[in-house]
This record gives sequence, C-alpha cells and structure tokens, in this order.
Amino acid sequence: MAKVRIISKNITPFAGVFFVNDVFKRSGLRKLIDNQLGFRASNRGYSFGNLIGNFFNLFLSGGECAEDIQHHFRPTLEQIPGNEVASADTLLWCFNQLATENTTVTVESSGKKYQFNINMKLNDLNIKSLLLTKQLEKENFYDFDYYNQIIEHEKYDAKKTYKMNTGYFPGVATIDDKIVYIENRDGNANVKTAQPQTLERAYTLLNDNGIYINRSRMDAGTYTKEAIEVIDKYSQLFYVRANKCEALTEEIRKVIDRKTVRINLKEYQDASLPFIQLLQTVTFDWL
Repeated sequence: MAKVRIISKNITPFAGVFFVNDVFKRSGLRKLIDNQLGFRASNRGYSFGNLIGNFFNLFLSGGECAEDIQHHFRPTLEQIPGNEVASADTLLWCFNQLATENTTVTVESSGKKYQFNINMKLNDLNIKSLLLTKQLEKENFYDFDYYNQIIEHEKYDAKKTYKMNTGYFPGVATIDDKIVYIENRDGNANVKTAQPQTLERAYTLLNDNGIYINRSRMDAGTYTKEAIEVIDKYSQLFYVRANKCEALTEEIRKVIDRKTVRINLKEYQDASLPFIQLLQTVTFDWL
C-alpha cells in the first residue's frame, strides 16, 4: 500500500537555485562583492552582494529581465533561508549605481568621435571572482585572446555596425572560455580606434592581480604598430594576423624553405620569416 506524505504547499520547479545560492554564499563571492563594491545605502539593508546574488538566481531560474523577479520568481526566491529579495526597481537602481559615464574618444586623423564605456571596478571584481573560485590562479601564465564582438540591439544609442545591423561593438579579452576584460564602444567604432589603450588597461589589470600572459592571439584588427608594441610588452609570445600588403607579399615570395603541414584534413605550406614593417624584432609564422 502506497504511503501518503503531507508536504508543504510551497512547491517550486526552481528548487535547484537553492543549492546554487548556497554555493554562492559559501564560496565567498557575496562577501567579495560587498568588500569590492563598498557599502550601499539602503533602508532595507540590501547589499550589492545580496542584490547581485538575486540577479544571478533570477536568470538561472529562467528570468529574462529584472521585472520577472517581481512578477514570477519572488515567491520562490523568498523561500531561500536568509535571502532578502528586492523589487525590480531596487535591482535596476543597484546597477545604475555601478554604472560609469561614457568616455568620448576622438580619432585625430578624422576628428570622428566615439563613445567608450570603461568600468575598471567591475572588471577588477570579475578577475578577483575568477581567482576566488580558482578558475584562474595567481602567478600563472595564460593565453590571452582579444576580439571585438557585435552586440545587436535597438536601444536609443545603437549605431550601425560594419555588418549593417545596429548595436554595440565591445572589445572583449578572454583566457580560455573566461571573460577577463570587457570595454564597451559604439557600434560604428573601428576596431583599431584606441585599441592600444584598451589592451594596456586589460593587461595592466591582469598583472595587478598576479595574472601573466604567455601567448596573446588577435586578428588583423590589431595589426598596428602601437597595438603590437603594447602586446609585446606584456606577452612572452604573440600571434597577430597580418593585413595583406605589398611588402608582406614580397617577403613571402622570397621564402624558399617551406614544409608541408596537415591541419585537420587539409595540407598547408608553413614557413617563418623576419618582417620589419612594424617592429625590428618581429618574426612572423606564415601559413
């Protein structure tokens, strides 16, 4: 005979978030957030750690915007022991407090102006979070990738990108699959615009946290003398795809010593050659 068990009426399909919230607190992330972002004035006592934790909980439960916490998920999140759940307005106000003003970047050659958004405090918090959770380790050398990624949207400040859609065009630095630096910029900004300064900020922040770079890898958008000088300063090795030009083509034609290599199912001719268009000491691996 089946046994009948009377349980609480507070049943939720999102109970897994209870365990996530527990790990979030025990890992020290909530304490780190509060220490890094400082005291937040509040009548209800919501700290930054509390609010950001609830924002994570919201999206892990399937929410798509701050308003979902009020209309759909608040009863569930309030069941988490010791968890204070703020309104959507309070969540949004929290992120307004963490926002930084845009920086206007002017291109000297053309006089064009672009809006960049640089938030060093949150980038620093991100790296410290990766260190705390042992996804990165201090005094280690890692491979660093940088690229610009279109974020398509139709907000009031959206600009037309080179793909003819509208959005932002942030510069993103990664180590493995982890974002270690992000800097937003107008959708119509050229990837080369102020990129050396962006890279300098990213490398410096990593170094300040005890993270060092073995290899840096970037595409042709970074192929400028100024950017390569920054990369060379912080990297043991680097790989930057060169733009096609007459000087490089002529150097490649002179190469005699080549070897055949197979990558996946295709064969290529591989060779190395010194190339002095940008830096006197650069050696390019040509494939």
